[in-house]
Amino acid sequence: MPPRDPTSQPIVQQLFSLLRRHFLLVCSICLLVLVVFHLLRVIYTRFFHLAHFRGPPWAPFSRFWISRTIASGDSAQIFVDVNKRYGRLARIGPNHLITDDPEFVRRILAARSHYVRGPWFDAIRINPEEANIVSERDRGKHNHLRYQMSAGYAGKEIDGLEDVMNERVADFVDRIDRNWISTAAKTKVFDIANRIQFFAVDMITHLCFGKPLGFVASDSDVFNFLRTIEMQLPIVQHFSVFLELNELLLRAVRIPFLKKYILPSAKDKSGIGVIMGISRNVIDERYAPGAKPKRDMLGSFMKHGLSANEAETEVSISLVAGSDTTATAIRATLLSIISNPRVYARLQNEIDTAVAAGHLSSPIRDDEARRLPYLQACIKEGLRRFPPITQLRERVVPPEGDVYNGIHIPGGTFIGLNAWGLQLDAVYGDDPDVFRPERWLTDDADLVLRMTQVLELIFGHGTTKCLGAPIALMNLNKIFVELLRRFDIETIDPLKPWKSTCYGIFFQHEFNVRITRREVASCATSDSGDTTSPPNPKSPDSS
Repeated sequence: MPPRDPTSQPIVQQLFSLLRRHFLLVCSICLLVLVVFHLLRVIYTRFFHLAHFRGPPWAPFSRFWISRTIASGDSAQIFVDVNKRYGRLARIGPNHLITDDPEFVRRILAARSHYVRGPWFDAIRINPEEANIVSERDRGKHNHLRYQMSAGYAGKEIDGLEDVMNERVADFVDRIDRNWISTAAKTKVFDIANRIQFFAVDMITHLCFGKPLGFVASDSDVFNFLRTIEMQLPIVQHFSVFLELNELLLRAVRIPFLKKYILPSAKDKSGIGVIMGISRNVIDERYAPGAKPKRDMLGSFMKHGLSANEAETEVSISLVAGSDTTATAIRATLLSIISNPRVYARLQNEIDTAVAAGHLSSPIRDDEARRLPYLQACIKEGLRRFPPITQLRERVVPPEGDVYNGIHIPGGTFIGLNAWGLQLDAVYGDDPDVFRPERWLTDDADLVLRMTQVLELIFGHGTTKCLGAPIALMNLNKIFVELLRRFDIETIDPLKPWKSTCYGIFFQHEFNVRITRREVASCATSDSGDTTSPPNPKSPDSS
């Protein structure tokens, strides 16, 4: 038989034969192409894309600079330092900028802005397959969710909203008075950081479900709910940087076998899953045919058309996001007050004077608290100096790009918001690093307005403004008065008052304090305004 002409072989067989004979050469060429492509991409990213914006030297080359920063536990301060050193719009990644410019942030978040939420928000879904009001990126869907939930968060459809809050505040203060009072002969070390978190969770669950989960009553982290969040969040935040992980996770949870190991479940014995199970039981009862509507937060969500699954997701995100941010605001402001003798004395004097004049109920009503100017100044200054959320919350520059201070920003660039940096703006004067409530008591109405506009960015802006802000502020109005009218509070270790780490939100522990009953008792006031306590005779310097 004559030899077969190789040219008569099918072209595919010829190619495979060639690959077999020159396998190493082909692999080397492919590898070389990949290396060259990567080098060209690095050169473009470093010297052309976003080249006009300064930042940490290694940030333009990869996202690892951001990842390392958010893993440090000190990201809030690091981001502040970046904007201080490199400018109000600085580069922190290959396609990532960060800004601490309030005017620019308002433009980004404005209702008619062309900026949109970036893929960063996908990482804060409780269920990767289902968005919530915090993570929803579609503007139309997000606005519809806000419409459905705004009345519930505002308390407009919650019967006895303030009565519920008063009950929780009174219970918290009463348990301190019964169990944690120190005397001249004995000190009881009280970690107020954990207890404030318990108080915040009970407050939110009472508003959502009509009853608290019992964190304060048991004086413990029920179901290890808080511990689970603290363990998982430092890991989850990396999904907001390496978006490929998010896509991988989304694919994994679509496999039933893997899903049960990845996502929290109502069948779990501890952690977020247990809370979801409690939520599911309550929601099943509420959504059952013939169930009587209730006027609480969940009832409001139902009234405005949230499905059972949506309600479960939104309640869960409220517990995770709302309890921690409220607790951080209380802890940080309280530490600032008790660490500053001038502020502490002046605030207690304002409270005592109002009690003596019969102006305060017990617990204090929200409208009464709003008439205490120094209290309001302390709350504003506490929020300003320690914004509870420091996550980047990146927005995407519109396709046509944008211009900042005459410099073009390419479309598709991610811009993160520097929450702490925003509150160090020059509008606050030459001492923005200082906790000084008096800055809010100036007679310059225009200055107060401009400071307030910057402060309000803590809660977002435009259509992304936090719906829970009114309830959070009412909480702050009550808790400081009810603690400071009854007790003197001092840190056990002034040189190390607490342990605070930042992973987008704050985890704070070992805020150990010593609590004693005040000699000037200012707590026996009825709702009618009667008082049984004299005013504090000492009036501290108002400066």
